[in-house]
Amino acid sequence: MTLDEMRADFITRRKGSMALPMTGVLVYSLAAILTLLVDARWHNWVLAACFWLIPPLGALISRLRGEQVGSAADNPLFDLSAKARVMALATWAIHIPVWVYAPTLFPLTVGIAFALHWVVFSWTIGHPVGFYHLAMRIAFVLLAWHLFPANRVGAVSAGIALAYVISLYQLSRIDWAARLGPGLAVGNR
Repeated sequence: MTLDEMRADFITRRKGSMALPMTGVLVYSLAAILTLLVDARWHNWVLAACFWLIPPLGALISRLRGEQVGSAADNPLFDLSAKARVMALATWAIHIPVWVYAPTLFPLTVGIAFALHWVVFSWTIGHPVGFYHLAMRIAFVLLAWHLFPANRVGAVSAGIALAYVISLYQLSRIDWAARLGPGLAVGNR
């Protein structure tokens, strides 16, 4: 398979990879709402708990949408995608000490570091949406963290949810037939 064929296969089997931003919208919106309901001492716990909802909820949404997760033998881009998520999850080695020693910075590290896998996602699908997502996450997280010191976790979570809404819209507007060729578009396989 050529790289273009691997990309087309990945995009087609993942049905445009919409489960990823759908999950982000739901999880980070939930985190933002929960910070309005619980004492500020528990905000970092809310963010951590919601963060760890991402893998099971994402898998459920992906399954409900009929998105397929292929194997490395079928298409190496599926393996690359999984490894990129592991790379981003490894940043918990940074988040935990930050949470312990500089807890007000915790939403910054979680909010920005987990967006790093979007760069690999962007390369995988051959579209800059992942770079846009990372840039939005950096800007929204930093702005929210500075502008709302009384509820940094809630504001950062709302900023991340907004970045996901925008990325979801951007992904839904990509003309895969034009980008991939008429025989390789999403839904044509």
